[in-house]
Amino acid sequence: MNIVFTSVKPEEEEFFRKELSAYEPTIYSQTIDKIPLNQIKNVDILSVFVFDKLNKEILSPLKNLKLIVTRSAGVDHIDLEYCRENGIQVAHMPAYSPKSIAEHTFALILALTRKLKKINNRTSHINYKQEPEILAEDLFEKSVGIIGTGRIGTEVAKMALVFFKEIFAYDIKENPQLKDLGVKYVSLEELFKNSDIISLHVPYTPQTHYLINSETINKMKDGVILINTSRGKVVNTDHFYQAIMEGKISAAGLDVFEEEDVLILEKYEEGKGSSKNLKILKLNSLDNVIITPHIAYYTKTAIDRIKNCTVEAIKNFITQGDTGRYRVI
Repeated sequence: MNIVFTSVKPEEEEFFRKELSAYEPTIYSQTIDKIPLNQIKNVDILSVFVFDKLNKEILSPLKNLKLIVTRSAGVDHIDLEYCRENGIQVAHMPAYSPKSIAEHTFALILALTRKLKKINNRTSHINYKQEPEILAEDLFEKSVGIIGTGRIGTEVAKMALVFFKEIFAYDIKENPQLKDLGVKYVSLEELFKNSDIISLHVPYTPQTHYLINSETINKMKDGVILINTSRGKVVNTDHFYQAIMEGKISAAGLDVFEEEDVLILEKYEEGKGSSKNLKILKLNSLDNVIITPHIAYYTKTAIDRIKNCTVEAIKNFITQGDTGRYRVI
């Protein structure tokens, strides 16, 4: 069985080699687009990460490919239709870090409402004055709107019960447990209108593409705070940028953003990039915007769980022909 890993961090490699030593996996630190396809053309099992874009062009030369295991919850970087048509199983890690991402969400909310970035910038320049521009906001007087109440959104909602006066939620499928706890499911229109803070926890699909755009932003409260730890293309960068610069959105915390791989993978050194990247750099220079490099999931507990679940999925496939609870298609 020919097993190939891509986008593996140095600290992960030893684990995968040890746990799959019987199969002598080939392991690359690069994304798949950086690897000559003739080196991996005979792969049977391919394990990737979110920055590996598995489109038809990449997949079609891999004639022996039987299984893709992505070390992520999201699968929007994989051409699932091609995989279905060609009998390729796809597995993901559906529940490795909902609490980790929820905690990161609250780290962003608290840092923004307490104006920690502005305070840190001031104190680093030996300015310790208590002035109105660093006056914080209390969460117990505010409402939060959570868009998407899957595993991650549910954890965020449970944490929000400790902090907020009101918790609004929107999802095509309501969670009865959250309703019993006092979370109010409302329409998107009502959520936009009534939320002081909006937090996004939806997968990226054609339906959620640019969910946050000029039209939906105009429906929000003036001075709303926006948090995105879901997927970058859920937010239209150009419209969001304008709303921040005009003050419609008073603050924002982004762990994901459009074309994030250009900055995270340093593709700008290859001459790649766009005006969206420049706007993200500009936004990150502001005191009221915090941008992190897609690391909401990145805790020791979550990484250990991803590694173990990846190996389990691969071994299940080899011994049983199916990845079980990890299977997408």
